Amino acid sequence: MPSSLFFVRLVSNRPNFAMSMTAEEQTTMRAHGEFLQGQLAAGTLVVAGPVLDPAGIFGMAVFEAESMDEVRRILESDPARAIGRHEITPMGPSSVRPARPAGT
Repeated sequence: MPSSLFFVRLVSNRPNFAMSMTAEEQTTMRAHGEFLQGQLAAGTLVVAGPVLDPAGIFGMAVFEAESMDEVRRILESDPARAIGRHEITPMGPSSVRPARPAGT
């Protein structure tokens, strides 16, 4: 049975990207954040954020989709494509808790 959850890693074009973003790249990352908020509202994004790995910071997201091709289509609209590439990996059976009610 194919997975409906997909782990996406955003790999920037340079290792020190998070610490050396240009003004233009900061604008791109703000647009990337807006893109992610749109995916969250659409119900395709489960979670996303930076991973503060000492070996190098990277972005991660988990999408719920019918196929890897669907995730690829979604990511075609991600402004962050200008600063790096997406690595998409299907996830196996997963435990996911429901969202907490607002204010808790």
